[in-house]
Amino acid sequence: MVASEKEIKRRLDAIREKMKENGLKTLVVFSQVQIGFAGAVRYISNYHLTTRKEYLALPLLGDPVLILPTLGQQFHAKSRSWIRDVRSGGESEGIIRELARVLEMFEVENEAIGIAGLNTMPFNDYQLLIQELPEARFKDAAELLNGIRMVKSPEEIEMIQETADIGDRCYTRLLEVLQVGKNELEVMAEVDKILVEHGVEDILILTTKGPTFPGFINHPEPYTFKEGDHYIFSVEISGPSGYWTQIARPLCFGKTNSRYEHMFKVGKAAVEAGVASLIPGKRIGELVNAVVGKVKDEGFKTGLWCGHGMGLDVGESPGLFQDSVVELKEGMIITIHPHVMSQDGKEGIFLGDTFVVQKEGARNLSRTACNFECL
Repeated sequence: MVASEKEIKRRLDAIREKMKENGLKTLVVFSQVQIGFAGAVRYISNYHLTTRKEYLALPLLGDPVLILPTLGQQFHAKSRSWIRDVRSGGESEGIIRELARVLEMFEVENEAIGIAGLNTMPFNDYQLLIQELPEARFKDAAELLNGIRMVKSPEEIEMIQETADIGDRCYTRLLEVLQVGKNELEVMAEVDKILVEHGVEDILILTTKGPTFPGFINHPEPYTFKEGDHYIFSVEISGPSGYWTQIARPLCFGKTNSRYEHMFKVGKAAVEAGVASLIPGKRIGELVNAVVGKVKDEGFKTGLWCGHGMGLDVGESPGLFQDSVVELKEGMIITIHPHVMSQDGKEGIFLGDTFVVQKEGARNLSRTACNFECL
């Protein structure tokens, strides 16, 4: 599933309106194949980059140009993207030289040019671009594009729901195969099979396990599950459409203890406090303070940040920070995942879900319950 012509037009119209407001004649968009920084060009082009990096030049009037590294990527982009002018440039020098030619073709080399992705664009690329176009006036335009991407259309939400449904299937499979005596990598092979069968593009599964732990999650590893172990399973995936979601679930082998039971209840209450603040017009900082406040009121402390936005990138804007003044809007996709820790930092639990902000109240995209499953 890819964005429709109607959806692409909606995005282009919104971007160009912001370009006018910011006095930009052209917007250059940079992406690279790195989790969290791959979706910006795809948001406009509908092309899923396989390796390396790419640039897209969008003029205020006229058609955009997509610039890729290899001839193979150019071949596939011409059949999969709606953009007709697709070019390949090879290594950095060639890509930037091609980008400069495009900007000269647009006759904007003496105009204000925005760059979305300037904070992640390689420094060498930027220096090369300045050398090619010494008279150009480049501006950081990250927030211009981020602000538009934060609010999802009904079509985007439908694609994100598809991904969430796949995440639920993978968690259901986990519960079927997870047991004492099994190796974690053996279990992950069964989970990954479900994800691959359903067309998932990128898989980011992070876990932690043992009788006790502070709750910091990392990649699965060779580990044989034992009676009395606790387990945290966090799955972040991008579905066939490229859109991401996340669920995080705590489990235990046998009976848990009263400390972890208490932390889970606090975490669950913290999620509920955050969901109650997922109201259009509220500020992100208010949401975060509600989550953190619930944890601290119960005598615990927070570890990892308590959430982030989701979209064509994992951890997409907005980030959930206490000082954020970003206003919540209908259509935002927000993952809330509080990390509850004991004051000494030796014990912790991590749980969460992904929600869509609606006027009538936030909707959980997951259909699996976040319980403290005891196997």
